[in-house]
Amino acid sequence: MFIRRTVSKNKKYTNEKYYTYRLVESYRVDGKVKQRVLINLGADFAVDKDNWSILSSRIEDIIKQRESLFEIDKELESLAQQYALQIISHSQNITDETDTHYKDIDINSIEQVNPKTIGTEHIVYETIKELELPNLFEQLNFTPIQINSAIGTLISKCCSPGSDKHSIKWLNEHSGAGELYGCDYNKISSNSFYRAADLLIDNKDKIEQHLYSKAKQLFKYDETITLYDLTNTYFEGQANNITKAARGRSKEKRSDAKIITLAVVLGIDGFVKNSKIFKGNVSEPSTLKEMMAGLHIQTTKDNENKILFTTNKNSLVIMDAGIASQENLDYLKTNGYEYLVVSRKQNKQYDDSKAITVKVDKDDNSIVRAQRVEIKSEDGTIEEIELYCHSKPREAKENSMQERVQTKFIKAIEYLNDGLVLPRRTKDYDKVLQKVGALKSDHYTISKYYTICVKKDPNSTNAISVTYKEKIGTDDKSAMNGVYCLRTNNTIMDNKTLWKTYTSLTDLESVFRTLKTELGLRPIFHKTSNRVDAHLFITLMAYTIIHTIRYKLKAHNINYRWNTIRNITHNQARITTTAKCKDGKILYLRKSSLPNEKHKEILNILQLTHKAGKTTKIFK
Repeated sequence: MFIRRTVSKNKKYTNEKYYTYRLVESYRVDGKVKQRVLINLGADFAVDKDNWSILSSRIEDIIKQRESLFEIDKELESLAQQYALQIISHSQNITDETDTHYKDIDINSIEQVNPKTIGTEHIVYETIKELELPNLFEQLNFTPIQINSAIGTLISKCCSPGSDKHSIKWLNEHSGAGELYGCDYNKISSNSFYRAADLLIDNKDKIEQHLYSKAKQLFKYDETITLYDLTNTYFEGQANNITKAARGRSKEKRSDAKIITLAVVLGIDGFVKNSKIFKGNVSEPSTLKEMMAGLHIQTTKDNENKILFTTNKNSLVIMDAGIASQENLDYLKTNGYEYLVVSRKQNKQYDDSKAITVKVDKDDNSIVRAQRVEIKSEDGTIEEIELYCHSKPREAKENSMQERVQTKFIKAIEYLNDGLVLPRRTKDYDKVLQKVGALKSDHYTISKYYTICVKKDPNSTNAISVTYKEKIGTDDKSAMNGVYCLRTNNTIMDNKTLWKTYTSLTDLESVFRTLKTELGLRPIFHKTSNRVDAHLFITLMAYTIIHTIRYKLKAHNINYRWNTIRNITHNQARITTTAKCKDGKILYLRKSSLPNEKHKEILNILQLTHKAGKTTKIFK
């Protein structure tokens, strides 16, 4: 074996010469010496020429399982192992598992090398195929390399989320994903991944519509309900070149970082209908009209021109109070939509005697009750329903929070008062008043129930006491804890249906948790706007893939989070077993390990084989 440098020309563009490198082997046929290329090392091969013979000799030793006489550099050893595995994998192999082979082998020579994870990659790739993404990419004129790069990016985002650099390294060194569809990621440059990401965001609308229509076709779920909400994520770094990066209210409490806002429209079963990226400081109510404009009547057909689904204006739109301004509700009503939102009203009028139970616990005890109030026009027509709901778990939570704030507020007042007689503590009357004002502002939810008196020393500028007293008639300050009001222009649904329908908004909140904690949506490290958009969209695509998996499992009462599924399936691996045969040949057997019992259960529900990837047998 030896390494050869050859001159090539870039005929497509500049006709400029450049060098490529190949690993070549000499062999004899009918007394004549011939040469053949074992692998192409590429134009980026950067090993110093003085080390070529050392590298090629070490590759040959690894293939023939000979011990090296000399210890070589770690980087050369790593390259030798990588190239040797490529040569072995490209050799003629036997893939028919029904073809039985018996060989006498030296059991002391058995080794297991090149382990790579395959379990999670297997279920993700099969789901990608089920969603027909490879076919879609081909229709969008992706090249084969771009298709493999896009698939690898999505698998990496689902299985091992991280930066682009991390994804490329993970696919090259740790994952057997490429073995599922015949791709060697060592031969794909990092630029190919970036170009694939650009193509994905360039075709965002088509891909989004394809994924939603495919999910609708697979699961045939109710499409009359639409969930809408926003989240934001922050940047690490200055983000000076990101036009949509801005200072705003960070939901991760990262006031030190710029943020960007992601708006998502979902169907009732959690599949993404539409998404859009806004500036970090966007006003939440101002985003609704732009998002809903993309959901006007759209008919989707398959290749045989059959209608798969139609998105009508008659959807019931569910959203949080932050978006539910009166202007937005009027817009929805004018455009034929129904809405179900949390009311922004401060005054709560819950009367338990007029309420009915809408939820019970496992012991059949009522834990959520709802009172229905009809809002009528002058002619007596019912225009809106207000549903006042009282939740016992929510009441307990709010009581606990209120007690904690109350204790903190009272302790702060007492701390001010005690400090009036202690050295190096605030005593000046005006400064004490300022501190009291700040405390009342910081603890508004509880301070409104107290009267605070600051008494001034008549002989100095200092305060001599800070006292507090609960206001008369405020014993019921927690009476409305646990109460919230829903409002809707749907006058047909009963109390229980309205309440249960609104609680589906918590599914959207769980989507955001999945995006951020399980798929690496936050933080953002990219430094260009296009890369940021691609990062967010690829994460949403990955969400659709894992949601498809979880949706199937939920139908069989398996409600695992994605992290749990990933942990269960992570242990299955692709391993190459090597052994010296009695006839002098070396056996290279590459196959996947068997899944554990929980993993088998998941595979059975998804109707997938327990054997991830093909088994290959090579004799050299």
